Amino acid sequence: MATSLSAFAFRIPRRSGVLLVPALLVLLAGPASAGVVTAFGGASGPGLISMSFNNFDTPSPGNDNVVGTSPNYMSVNQKAYGSVGYIDMVFSVTDSGATPVTEYQFTEGVSNGSGVDWTDYHLQLGFGTGASFVPSGSGDGLDFDAPDYDSPFDFSPFTTVTPGEDGVDAYGGVFPFGAFFVLSFPVDVPNGITEFTIRQYPTISATPTEATTWGRLKSLY
Repeated sequence: MATSLSAFAFRIPRRSGVLLVPALLVLLAGPASAGVVTAFGGASGPGLISMSFNNFDTPSPGNDNVVGTSPNYMSVNQKAYGSVGYIDMVFSVTDSGATPVTEYQFTEGVSNGSGVDWTDYHLQLGFGTGASFVPSGSGDGLDFDAPDYDSPFDFSPFTTVTPGEDGVDAYGGVFPFGAFFVLSFPVDVPNGITEFTIRQYPTISATPTEATTWGRLKSLY
């Protein structure tokens, strides 16, 4: 929808004619680009036995800092573990005209077929898969709804969820062998990237204070 110049007038600082012109030029240049997920690129990893992806939708691109559940969603019917190992899920991204970041709410059905009960569960954002996986860096715009964390995290049956910018730890419960639970968490997707990876893995000893998520993650290689 086109917007007239007069609609911008109240937003432009009126301190001087010198400041007004550059501000107006920025507005006329158009909105920044936002990262929008365009495809699910598949899943892999030593923990994976089967995967059933559902669908995704982005009705509100560029909606960073949503309070509550984002209308943009990513849905996985079931991700089944055959062992206690990581699973890498890859998503393709393109830029879209909007504010720089799009927030998604991920919902995943997770099945524990590993043969043992899990005492905690972890997520890590990054790029690449397998031994080529590189964790997302601080301040790159790809994060778990940092810094406000005001969208829902649901990691039942775990009672405690500790989100960080690029990692999430869930503990304080037991995910039994043979059980199925639906997990939910937000992810901010920025412009300037073509894909990203969500690495997830369970562990069987709850030690959330002994190391960072990335430190535990390296021990899985």
